[in-house]
Amino acid sequence: MSGVDTIQRTQVPSVEDKLKESIYQNDWLLYTTSDEDSDSEIRALDIQNEDVVLSVTGSGCRSLALLIKEPSKLISIDANPYQNFLLELKMAAIKHFEREDCLAFFGITESENRREMFQQVKEDLSEQAQTFWLRHIEKIEKGFIYLGKHEMFYKKYMGSFLFRFRRKQFKELLACETIEQQRDYFDKNWNNFLWKRAVKLLSQRVFFEKFLGDPSYFNQVKKDFSIGDYLLSRFEHTFKHHLVQENHFLTFLFCGHYINDKGLPVYLLKENYDIIKRNLHRVEIVTDRIDPYLASLPERAIDKYSLSDISGWIPLEEFRFILEDVKRTMSENGRLCYRNFLAKRTLSEVGIAGLQQDNAMMAELDATDRAFAFSFEVAQKEETNESVLRS
Repeated sequence: MSGVDTIQRTQVPSVEDKLKESIYQNDWLLYTTSDEDSDSEIRALDIQNEDVVLSVTGSGCRSLALLIKEPSKLISIDANPYQNFLLELKMAAIKHFEREDCLAFFGITESENRREMFQQVKEDLSEQAQTFWLRHIEKIEKGFIYLGKHEMFYKKYMGSFLFRFRRKQFKELLACETIEQQRDYFDKNWNNFLWKRAVKLLSQRVFFEKFLGDPSYFNQVKKDFSIGDYLLSRFEHTFKHHLVQENHFLTFLFCGHYINDKGLPVYLLKENYDIIKRNLHRVEIVTDRIDPYLASLPERAIDKYSLSDISGWIPLEEFRFILEDVKRTMSENGRLCYRNFLAKRTLSEVGIAGLQQDNAMMAELDATDRAFAFSFEVAQKEETNESVLRS
C-alpha cells in the first residue's frame, strides 16, 4: 500500500464540509449526461484490444464511449455509488434495447412506456441499483437523461439566461452548414457587449456557490483566475471551429436538450451503438475512491487511464499521490489522459518523474475538443533502462 490513503484522507474534509451545505446531500445524481467530448479520450489513449482501461465513471458516458475501441477490460470507478447505479442502468438499457428504444427510455425522444421498459431491464441491475431506481421511479418515467443536478442547473440558470434572449440568433447559428458561415455569423451577430456581459455575470463564483454548491468548480481554482475571460475565449474558439449543430454539449447548454441525431454523446451515435452493445461484458464497475483503489493494485496492472477532471476536486498533494500510483500501476506502454476545467493542474506543476507529456496530442485536443471549456493533460510512461532490458 502507498501512503496515499492514510496521508490524504486528513486533507479532504474541506471539500466534504462544502458538500454538507450543497445540493448534493440528498441521494440523487450529480450528472446524468455528458459534458465532455469522449472522442478526445479515444484519440488520446490509443486503446488496443489487449488493454486494461481505468475510467472515472461520472455520468458513465465516457466509460461507455471507450468501449468503442474494444479493450480487454474496462474498470469504471467512482466513489459515488449513485453514479455507478446510473452506469448500470445505461448498460442494461443498451443491452436490452435497440438504439431508438434506448433513446426513448433515456428521455432523449418521447415515450409513455418508460416504467414498463424499466421492468425489462431491472433484473440486470445489482440489488442496490434496483433499490435506488425504484426509489426514483418518477425520474425514470420522465426520462432521466436531463435530470441530474448539473443538468438541471444548466437548464434552469445557464441555458435559460443565455438562450432566452438570443433564441432567434441561436437558431440561425444552428442553421449554419459550414464553419466559415458560422464564424461570420458569430462575429457579426453574436459576439457583442451583451453576450460578453452575460457570460461574465454567469461566471461569478457567488452565482455558482449559491445555486449549484459544487466544490469541484472552485475548490482548487486560483483566486486571480478570471473565469469569465476564460469562458469567453473558449466560447469564441468553439463557435469559430466547431459546428454548433453537431456539438451535443453546446446544444444542451443553450437548449436544455439534444436537437438532432448528429449532436449526441459519442456512445449514443448510430455508428457506435452496436459496438458498445457487444462489448458491455468487458466492464467492471468499482465503487471506491480512486486513491485507495490504485494503492491496492500491483505494478503494471493498468494500460490506459481516463481520469476526467478529478484534479479540480482535490488538493495538489493528494493529486500528486494519485499520479504516483498511476505511474506505479501503469504498464510499459501505458497512457494517461485527464481534463482540466477551471483548475489548471498541469503535469509540470504536479512534478511526477517518469510520466512524459504528449504535447502534440495535448495541443490537438485543446483545439478540437467540442466540450470547449476543458484543456488536457496527456502522458505516457517514460522508457527506463529496466524496460529496455526486458524488451
